[in-house]
Amino acid sequence: MARTPFRIPQSELTEQRLEVRDVLRKTVRFGTPALMSSLVVFGMNFLNYIMMAIFLDYRYIASYGIVYAYTTLSAGMFLPLVAGTGYYLERAQKEKDPYKVQKVISTSMILSVLIGVGSTIFAILITPGYIWQVWTPEEIKEVTSTFLRYFSFTFTPILYYGVTSIILIQSGERTGPVLSEISALALHGSFSYIFVGLFGWDIRGCAISAIVAQSAASLINTYLVLRLREKNGVKTTTYFDWETAKNIGKEIWKPVAIAFLAGCFAIFLQFYIDEFGMETIAAFTLLFVFQDLLFIPIHAMRAPARRLSKEYFDRGKNYALVSAMNPLMIIGVFYALLLIPFTRLVGPVFFMALGHNAEVTEIAMHVLNLLSTFYVFYAISTVLSASLEGLGKEKLTVQFNFWFNLLTRFGILLLGVKLIQGVLSIAGCFPASWALSAAALSIYYYATYSVDRKKKYSL
Repeated sequence: MARTPFRIPQSELTEQRLEVRDVLRKTVRFGTPALMSSLVVFGMNFLNYIMMAIFLDYRYIASYGIVYAYTTLSAGMFLPLVAGTGYYLERAQKEKDPYKVQKVISTSMILSVLIGVGSTIFAILITPGYIWQVWTPEEIKEVTSTFLRYFSFTFTPILYYGVTSIILIQSGERTGPVLSEISALALHGSFSYIFVGLFGWDIRGCAISAIVAQSAASLINTYLVLRLREKNGVKTTTYFDWETAKNIGKEIWKPVAIAFLAGCFAIFLQFYIDEFGMETIAAFTLLFVFQDLLFIPIHAMRAPARRLSKEYFDRGKNYALVSAMNPLMIIGVFYALLLIPFTRLVGPVFFMALGHNAEVTEIAMHVLNLLSTFYVFYAISTVLSASLEGLGKEKLTVQFNFWFNLLTRFGILLLGVKLIQGVLSIAGCFPASWALSAAALSIYYYATYSVDRKKKYSL
């Protein structure tokens, strides 16, 4: 007697389709603001490359890349203060204590200015040592040193803007920060053209333009924060509360330590890149900016992954959680796979348009062809780590980040440069760490959340 093939009931299929449609709808709703915001922020940096492509040459791009390695250290250490401000502001809002809310707001704003000014002074003092340490080519040492000193003055408005933006967003004002950043983008484009194109201030003009633009965005945010304070009608004589500052410091010191190590890795990586000469420095600089652009949609998936993880886990525990995350995983993997042919088609045009040098383009594409094959692992690890954060596993994700994106990557870099010659020995640490991180996160995630008491779920 022939066996009747197993079929999933139509009602269950319909229910699954509705769940997937609900997940996709919420992914678009939560991910679109993050996507647009990231594009605007990326535009601020990308404008500098456009101006260099129009008015300068690849030597200035190499100089910009050396400075960017240092700013990665500073910017990474700024982000925990922004996150810590949002965390403590949310706690104060839940307690419904308007005076405590105002203390968090004023303290974090003052703290951002103090840290920003301190970072600028430190960067100015350390410039000669940094330029020497990373083996900057002799012909661009002077312009790189000048650019780093000029660009360090953007640290204060950048950090202040980030803190005031999270304050406004946490207070329900989401449109203001985006509009202020768009205004800054327009100002940066205009002043960059004037300073670099008309006045001939090379990349110094980009730094001065960024200072003006980010300061303008910070002033707009300040006005919005003050208006929000008047609307709430809360006034306090305590503008800087030491206890609040200590609490924020206790909350952010671990992320700051991780960011510091990540910045040190970026500088260490730059040291090895600089050994290969000017064209290689420019190639890696353009490669990283192109990769940042490609990763924006992947990073935008963090917001829906965090929110949907908590929502679906509370609704139906493990099975509902995995059912919600699988569509996100499929989207991330599909997008990463599409990037393989896309980068091979668009990459040469992008690098040649910005670098105007065949050797720079050849080196950049040689490395990109390797990296793009492994983007799928980066997408998987990004979605899973964001999901774990949504489930309250922040400490665990920090540990994964420390072991795989710092220590493992650092070890593979050292091993690569000792055993393999050429630029691929430098770039190889990235795909290896992505693959290991994705494997470790996947094993932990699906071993922990894939089985429900009522129903087993297999990936």
